[in-house]
Amino acid sequence: MMDSRPHPGLSVTELPWLRRRHALLQHGYRLRPKFDPDFASRYPALDKTAKAECDAMYFRSSIMDAVRISDETKVQLKVVSSKTHPHEVEIAQLFSTPPHFGHPRNHCISIIDVLSDPEDPDAQIIVMPKLVSFREPGFETIGEVIACWRQIFEGIHYMHENFVAHRDCGVNNIMQDPAMLYPDGFHPVRTWMAASYKGFARYITRTECWPRYYIIDFGLSRRYNPADGPPAEDIILGGDKSPPEHAGRVEACNPFPTDIYFLGNLLKQRFIYPKDASWPFRPLSFLKPLVKEMTQKEPSLRPTIGEVIQQFDKLTSKLGTWHLHAPGQREYDFGRPAPQRFRRIKNTFNKVPALPPYTPPPIVPLSPEMRAFYTQTRKSEPQ
Repeated sequence: MMDSRPHPGLSVTELPWLRRRHALLQHGYRLRPKFDPDFASRYPALDKTAKAECDAMYFRSSIMDAVRISDETKVQLKVVSSKTHPHEVEIAQLFSTPPHFGHPRNHCISIIDVLSDPEDPDAQIIVMPKLVSFREPGFETIGEVIACWRQIFEGIHYMHENFVAHRDCGVNNIMQDPAMLYPDGFHPVRTWMAASYKGFARYITRTECWPRYYIIDFGLSRRYNPADGPPAEDIILGGDKSPPEHAGRVEACNPFPTDIYFLGNLLKQRFIYPKDASWPFRPLSFLKPLVKEMTQKEPSLRPTIGEVIQQFDKLTSKLGTWHLHAPGQREYDFGRPAPQRFRRIKNTFNKVPALPPYTPPPIVPLSPEMRAFYTQTRKSEPQ
């Protein structure tokens, strides 16, 4: 059966990227072969697997992958509208330039390049390293979970320390560097598939490579001046719509405690009580007191991110090696336990480190004024 599409292999939402192709090439970035001018003529001759690979697309039309021609590095492209997200590029570049760029506690994704969008004069295309979701592959050990959350907390602490609230630090905006995790590469869209799209991507455990985690998407992020007092920001709903301060309220709130809620709720829903389980995942139940504090209904009662780190380090410091090598997710208890149990015994016996080297970030005690900045909401002035 003939494919009647004018550009086989491309969806309607991908056509703007076809029009951007030449401009991107001029700046040194190459899209996948499906965007080549002669691809439509080659599409009918492709086999079933190749056509399935071509049909893989992003859920968001603003996202695309590419290769930097100079060194064949895989990159991610994102179109950012200055009308919709006027602060995104500014905040992303803030953490991509000295003194923040290269800082060991800075986990904000770096911006490689910022290009004008030939499709929209009010938009820019930001070029970033190609990352993958922090959830895949699964966390095989408790040590891997702890190593991940240490970096997440550290990254948000660094942002808050520089007076930036993320405002959408949920499950879709935490990523990881896949360079060592996937030794043979992976498909840019369906990252669980091999680069050739023939079978699943081969990966190693986090314990074998200890990936670095990153925070992305600063479309809702804002930077505040402590001299103005605690922030009072209009509520904008992000991925997690469950914060109590967002439910049925129209007044402004301080976004820093909401960041704390987002992280606590993510830890709760995706790790301690995965898949709406009514009972906690036992190896991680020691984190329940922390999560309870982070998700309190009253935002001003939640801990600051520095206090979260201190309590997290206190709770995790009590764990022994056998516990740290225990399954990191419920799936490894019931789904495919044999390989994990074998590695647990092997790694414990061989004294394989259950955690990477760790230096706690400096937690400076906050003055009453600064603690209020991070926890209270400035009262609105009378009209």
